[in-house]
Amino acid sequence: MTYSRYSSIKIDQSFVLMNIEALVERIIQNPNASLSFIPFDIWLSLYDPYRFQYSEQINAFWFGCHQAGLFESNVISYQTLQLDKFVQGILAYSSQDTFKRELSDQRYQTKANRESLESYIRSIQEKYARLLVLRIDFGYAKTKIGSLCISDVYEHLGSMKQFYYENPLFKHLVASGWRIEQGKEKGYHIHAFYCFKGSEHQNDWYLAQEIGRLWKAITVDFDGVYHSCNTPENKAIYQRANRLGVGMIHRGNGVSCENMVHALSYLTKPEKDDQYLRMKPKGRRTFGKTQ
Repeated sequence: MTYSRYSSIKIDQSFVLMNIEALVERIIQNPNASLSFIPFDIWLSLYDPYRFQYSEQINAFWFGCHQAGLFESNVISYQTLQLDKFVQGILAYSSQDTFKRELSDQRYQTKANRESLESYIRSIQEKYARLLVLRIDFGYAKTKIGSLCISDVYEHLGSMKQFYYENPLFKHLVASGWRIEQGKEKGYHIHAFYCFKGSEHQNDWYLAQEIGRLWKAITVDFDGVYHSCNTPENKAIYQRANRLGVGMIHRGNGVSCENMVHALSYLTKPEKDDQYLRMKPKGRRTFGKTQ
């Protein structure tokens, strides 16, 4: 949970970051665009470079604020001269190579992650004749997104990963993966998959439901929600499209194995470039898998 440094108003961190990014992009596209009310007092409260790292668009905003001296000002309304320096600071930062490279770097990393994940999935398929595969998305109730901080999300993810070692539900888990994302509608959310020994488990719907319940238990303060791709209804949809890649996957069924690769590779889908995190704890990854 984040608060404004000038008030006790709770801040919707994800929403604010999206607005900052939109403002920076608007200034870059049109430096003379009218800058109506900008809640600098609230937005600046997200600046914590010792604990967090930011996307280049957000860094451009911080640079513009530094150039205009806004970090040293305690007033809410700013002079035109300060705003001019703010805009020029953003334009100067956005002209740097690091800023221009970010999108291509993101695409390169997405491609590398996708190749790594596909190789990982195929290696698991080679080891086991049968795999029970789950795909689950974790998120938060829309009514609670506004009180959520990215640090909370990483804490919740850590709690879920700890269950691998402590909860008997995961005794026969042989592979898993996750990715934290940020969207305009959903805010922060996590995509995950789990592969269990098919010789030990058969009921994928039940396992997914129990894992979902664990998520809801550790995120009770934020009304955690989950979506299972393993319900009979969802599996029927995939089956009709001949794309069923969750549930029981047999190594000898080439179509099912390829569908599994496709289903789990959703975590690194390049079409989701706009789902990246604008802010994250320093040194933390946004994508991972068990080794």
